[in-house]
Amino acid sequence: MTVRRLFIAGATCPACQLEDKLQLCRDGEREWIECVRCGYQDVRPTEVTMKEPDAPDDSGVVKFKP
Repeated sequence: MTVRRLFIAGATCPACQLEDKLQLCRDGEREWIECVRCGYQDVRPTEVTMKEPDAPDDSGVVKFKP
């Protein structure tokens, strides 16, 4: 299977801190990011967990403070 690679504009590598070196790689169902400079790799999470709101109200409304 062919790996499709797409550069992520403006992204900074967490390992080497260089900008515009990360690419999104896809191989069928699998997705990961990879740095072309230092070789850093990380897998995209398959589950997203929500942080519990600090307020006792669990309505899910996000309030922005000026």
